[in-house]
Amino acid sequence: MSQFEKTYIGKGTQVKDLNIIRVSISKETLEKIFKDHMVDYDGKEYLVFEVASLKEPEQCGKTHAAYISKNVAAPKVGKSRKSKS
Repeated sequence: MSQFEKTYIGKGTQVKDLNIIRVSISKETLEKIFKDHMVDYDGKEYLVFEVASLKEPEQCGKTHAAYISKNVAAPKVGKSRKSKS
């Protein structure tokens, strides 16, 4: 079974009266993304990320979070047996 690991990269707000989310990502974060999170497809590199609405707006007014979702193997959960001495 697999699970997803999210790397948050920025926050955003919905543009008034439009179905557009404006996202802010720092230069430092972008440089890290270009180094560690690019996806190769047909010899070209792409940035794939998702934008999701927050349950509640933040104090500064941000209503959405942007993140990179990576599929990772879930840790194996097994019952450990204790040997009887």
